[in-house]
Amino acid sequence: MRKALGMIFAGGQVADLSVFTARRPKSAVVFGGTYRIVDFALTNMARADIDLVGILTQFRPASLMDHVGSGVFWDLAGLSRGVRFLPPTFGGVGQEQYRGPADALFQNLEFIERSKATDVIAVSGDHVYSMDYRQLLNFHIERDADLTMAFCEVDKNPSRFGIGEINAAGQILGFTEKPTLPRSNFASMSVYVFKREVLVEELRRAIELKEGSDGEAVPTFQIHEVLHRMMGRRRAYGFIHRGSWDYMGTLDEYVATHQKLLGERPVLPIADWQIRTNPLGRQPFPPAPTHLSPGSVIKDALIAQGCVIEGEVLGSVLSKGVRIGKGAVVENSILHDGVVVEENARLIGVVSDKFAHFGKGCSIGEGALVPSEELPRSLTCGASVVGFGVRIPPGQVIGKNCIVHSDIDEDDFARLGGVLDSGKSLFPSDQSFAAHKEVLP
Repeated sequence: MRKALGMIFAGGQVADLSVFTARRPKSAVVFGGTYRIVDFALTNMARADIDLVGILTQFRPASLMDHVGSGVFWDLAGLSRGVRFLPPTFGGVGQEQYRGPADALFQNLEFIERSKATDVIAVSGDHVYSMDYRQLLNFHIERDADLTMAFCEVDKNPSRFGIGEINAAGQILGFTEKPTLPRSNFASMSVYVFKREVLVEELRRAIELKEGSDGEAVPTFQIHEVLHRMMGRRRAYGFIHRGSWDYMGTLDEYVATHQKLLGERPVLPIADWQIRTNPLGRQPFPPAPTHLSPGSVIKDALIAQGCVIEGEVLGSVLSKGVRIGKGAVVENSILHDGVVVEENARLIGVVSDKFAHFGKGCSIGEGALVPSEELPRSLTCGASVVGFGVRIPPGQVIGKNCIVHSDIDEDDFARLGGVLDSGKSLFPSDQSFAAHKEVLP
């Protein structure tokens, strides 16, 4: 009987998501008011009756570990079921920080082999989609595939993804990572199924240079290069996913994906997917129900538990514990846990990390539409981004496509003279734009 082991790539930092991945991996970023992005991969694993899931994590994993815990909220806890966090192993020969997804799997070959699984399903933990992995696994088994990759048709900019060429029988004829001139619009979803013994052999070939007669001489730590090397010597098939799939590699995409949750008929039917999550976080009990005060106005919004709304919320997504004061307007915004918006503040297109505080009468989202100077390829849609725990002073004006980093204090705002122009970033006083760019990965 075939048995699958789940592996989730969940450890990387993504500079283009700015403040949201400054203190957590992308997989732990809040999404949709209630979820973390990793919830989608975990839910897919749980529904496919995959009993054991390894989470490959590296960059500041505390937030992710707090959220996933023992896996109980995904029914992945028990004598024969479980979630295992797999950080890099330091101290031994050849043991170091993960150098890429393939190396992350390679450093955990003992875990993979001890699982006794016949197949390994390895997926990215930072994509938003719902897939029945059982159909994928059945497709893989029926074709006696050594490798099966999941693909989704994309309408815009296919050159941003790994692109596969697939024939009518489902065989992969070619695969190119981010081609300049894509030969199809089948984008890799970063969902892979391997026969376990094939994966082990290919990882050893790629990293230990234990090659056969075809003998590549250069080691690789990147999964797409391992996949490419497999194409010529293994049975490789492509599974076509016909549902929704969203990859949020930029702040613009993060905002656009949230917009798909709203409207009379949401493009992203997240309510139908029944995504599992940890509803408690670090709290010992769930938050109270949301309170809508007399005179509050709510239109086309998603509002999580524990919010208190006295002002207006229009076309926005609020996570738990957000407070909107009297006379305040929050429009086309995404506010994470515990954000406070005081009286008469006006937030248009604000994307805020947890526990930010917007002072009375402040105005965010005013001014000309110019791209972010700091992240010109990531932030162009007009949204302004505010970091963890930032306190915006009363009356402060902030333009469009601005980034306000965490650890800002009153003196930092004081040197602005009350206005942060569109496209500008505000850093702590001991940093500069140039210095900040130097430390970005």
